[in-house]
Amino acid sequence: MNTVVDISWVRLGLGILFIIILLSISLYETLQLEKSILTGTLRASLQLILVGYLINVIFNHKEWYFVLLILMIMLLVASRTLIKRLKNPIRGTYVYALVAVSLASLLSLILIFKVIIAIPVWYEPQYLIPIAGMIIAGGMNGAALAGERYRSEMELRLPEMEMLLSLGYESRKASRRPRQQALTAALIPSLNNMMVMGIVHLPGMMTGQIVAGSNPVTAVKYQIVIVLSLAATVSLASWIFLSLLDKKFFTPNHQIRYELIRTRRL
Repeated sequence: MNTVVDISWVRLGLGILFIIILLSISLYETLQLEKSILTGTLRASLQLILVGYLINVIFNHKEWYFVLLILMIMLLVASRTLIKRLKNPIRGTYVYALVAVSLASLLSLILIFKVIIAIPVWYEPQYLIPIAGMIIAGGMNGAALAGERYRSEMELRLPEMEMLLSLGYESRKASRRPRQQALTAALIPSLNNMMVMGIVHLPGMMTGQIVAGSNPVTAVKYQIVIVLSLAATVSLASWIFLSLLDKKFFTPNHQIRYELIRTRRL
């Protein structure tokens, strides 16, 4: 096995050169993103360093309740982040986000670890935590894209939905077109990645395994599982989230709640 070249803290600090490039473009084009760039850089660095030490402790102990706690924190933070990415979220949608991301991620993780990889111990942190992180983040991003697009499509297609409802269609059928557009928007990034995977885009997990000295073919196998499961998680999380949101935008009598579509945003 190849020895991994470690990065000293001093050399890691030179990564600030990338941020200088980013800040220069923001200042030159007056994007006014300097505060967000600096905050994001600081948060990402601190969070990753803390997580690195935390994962090291978990890897050494390998207790199922530690792993389960980490997964629960991931889901709670992902759901909160999903809602924060929506403009003016409606009260109660945090629960919808938590349900959607949790169910979609749980199904994908069961298929990955019980059916495809079939590791002997389900809570093996070396496998479960990094893969769960990618799956949960994928579901979060997909559902956020779908939720934001869904509201704008409903607002755009209000006359169409009114006509369908007046003809006797149920709300779920009347909102089918906005839902289709929102699901398509959520899936486009995953589908685009699949199209150029291995040619333009070399995923982080596969690259990391190869750099760490793993067999490239083994790394590719893991990456294929991740890519396919991510696409499925995005579609399922988005679909569940939109299905639950439908209940907010329509009354039990299939009437449109205009105040949530026109005057407020998700």
